[in-house]
Amino acid sequence: MPKDKASAKGQETTSSEGIASFLEARAFAYDIVKCAFLQEPSKKFIKLLIEGEIIQAFPFADRNAALGKAIDRIVQYLKQPDALSRKKCESLHWDYTRMFIGPGKVPAPPWESIYRDADHLYFSQETQEVRNAYRKYNLLPKDFGHEPDDHLGLELDFLHKLCEMAWEKAKSADETGLVEILNDQKAFLDEHLLKWVPDWTRDVVKSAETDFYKGMAQLLEAYLNLDREMIEELLEAPSPKLRSLSEEAG
Repeated sequence: MPKDKASAKGQETTSSEGIASFLEARAFAYDIVKCAFLQEPSKKFIKLLIEGEIIQAFPFADRNAALGKAIDRIVQYLKQPDALSRKKCESLHWDYTRMFIGPGKVPAPPWESIYRDADHLYFSQETQEVRNAYRKYNLLPKDFGHEPDDHLGLELDFLHKLCEMAWEKAKSADETGLVEILNDQKAFLDEHLLKWVPDWTRDVVKSAETDFYKGMAQLLEAYLNLDREMIEELLEAPSPKLRSLSEEAG
């Protein structure tokens, strides 16, 4: 995760650099959400969020009311005087474990196939489709074959890495490469994340014991919908529009 919020800011200098700043802000956003759901929360992670004001720096908040509301919910949780206390950290860790790992029935399983497969099975057709998307960019997970490829954190990590690739394409003025990546990101959102994350978010909000995870799930759903809209704008808008989008990144 970025060490400070500077990387979320878009500063226009030239057309290509302006677009690159906007794409960098998207990478920053995906870095936050994938870190929140890819692994169990550590005190170090929560401390980084608090001291770096990472959630306050989440980009594009003024473009979506639901996103802004979710950010406020998380920030209020992190502002509690005892947010870094042993008790709070253990409570947060238990909330993650209980909802996403077990033991017992997991109320919000973080795997696409569980939500989309007719029999709610792991390693389903949806898992294979996700794997094929990873393979195109040679981005198979490090635990390939052990953890289902369609884990929420892995899907978000994939989009984060594509954001970084898109950023590099924009900086090098590779318009063809940039458009291909953006189209693939849009397709991945349409064909995967946006088909199951709304149901998963409702399960998290219903079952979470902490406002941190309720807020993070709401933030994720709001951001995915917004990002889908912004990708469409990037693909359809002329250069002046793209430059104006970059100015809104902060």
